[in-house]
Amino acid sequence: MIRTLSLAAVTAAALSVSAFAETADTNKSDAIDPAKSAAFAQALATDAAAYQARLQLAHQGYINISELDRNDDGNWTGTAVKDGKTVLVTVEGRKAQPEAATN
Repeated sequence: MIRTLSLAAVTAAALSVSAFAETADTNKSDAIDPAKSAAFAQALATDAAAYQARLQLAHQGYINISELDRNDDGNWTGTAVKDGKTVLVTVEGRKAQPEAATN
């Protein structure tokens, strides 16, 4: 009984690997789009910065922190509750620096 179950598991694994290999071969024409990669990396960096801003507020004793929006100055703003009062909060962030031109 155990051998039958083990054989079935190995067979299922082998079939799924071969199906994956066929899928990977058929998608060779799909190249990584650098623009999409850069946009995705920027989105991840923005999400990470917003998370860090929320952590900073939480460490200062704020609760119920809203989603934070980044303004033109690079600061994160939103609302939060501290001592039972809802207040406007701002976390200073770095303003996005323009990339240096290379020669």
